[in-house]
Amino acid sequence: MKRISTLKYLILLFICISCGQKSSIKQNNINSDKIEQTSESLNKKSKIDIEEIDEIKKESSTIKKYICYTSDNNNSKKIWIGFNDSNKATEIRYKEQSESIPLKFIRNEYIEGGTSPTIIDYYNEIYKGKINGVYKLTKSGNWHYVTYKREKDYKEFNFTIDHTADNFSSTPCF
Repeated sequence: MKRISTLKYLILLFICISCGQKSSIKQNNINSDKIEQTSESLNKKSKIDIEEIDEIKKESSTIKKYICYTSDNNNSKKIWIGFNDSNKATEIRYKEQSESIPLKFIRNEYIEGGTSPTIIDYYNEIYKGKINGVYKLTKSGNWHYVTYKREKDYKEFNFTIDHTADNFSSTPCF
């Protein structure tokens, strides 16, 4: 009787360990797929056609809220991102620049877990009719992060929401 209980316990322990390993292997595979898909998007040096540019401009004209971010490496570097009523980013502006840059939605991901799910949206930066880089916007609870990967050299820039700014308002941060 004691042997059967011990055997059941060992089988249950083995199942739990193997499920945990499968979950972490699956998450690693998902992460490597994400990187490959984003790289594919960056490597497509295709021009955006006139209809797409007009569509992006139309979306940008309906900004409902702005979120302000500060660079993780340089507190003087700031950006704002404008969102439409569908909660999609439509444009970004860097402090000290005279005009905003349009964004084109690519895809999103939803990751359950923790106290809040994590939502990740990917956008192409459109500059002079070409894809100039990719923005990855990550939201989890009241924390918002931006990672920008520049196309020409694949350099990454990271930003975090500025909780001292007037976020989610109908006016830009600067």
